[in-house]
Amino acid sequence: MVYWFGIPAAVISSGLLLDSLLAIAALPASPWLTAIAVLLPAAGAGVIRQAIGDFARYGHGTPNPRRPPTILVKKGIYQRCRHPMFFGYDLAAFGVVCLFRSPAMLCFSFPQFLFLQVRYLHKEEQYLRRRYGAAYTDYQRKVPFLVPYWPTGDDNNAVNKVF
Repeated sequence: MVYWFGIPAAVISSGLLLDSLLAIAALPASPWLTAIAVLLPAAGAGVIRQAIGDFARYGHGTPNPRRPPTILVKKGIYQRCRHPMFFGYDLAAFGVVCLFRSPAMLCFSFPQFLFLQVRYLHKEEQYLRRRYGAAYTDYQRKVPFLVPYWPTGDDNNAVNKVF
């Protein structure tokens, strides 16, 4: 619950507080910004839904640490990036940042959130390497960390190792 409600509240409130303290005006409204603010949360929710479904379908488990997948999930959206739920969450969060049009949220709070998230995910990957061993190490080598990768056909196992 902290991740889904507490962290977004912290990102929003810290960004708005900084805007207020520094007397920074909101970004100007535009149809593009509004479209992003509407489309990204929907796209993010779709990615999250797909990832949760793939956990159940291919891993026979859930995102809940009390009922994790029984096998390493490498199919579905997990063949595109190792942390698609977090990627979906990031898309949705960026849409919310656009909705508020807060410069401090965009330049400080959201990047800080991403930095902390990446640190958390690196620690989670240490656990996954211990749990799944060489299978996870091989998966790490082949599949990008957070930003999905779609092969173009002329790529020879090229992977964008973002973050």
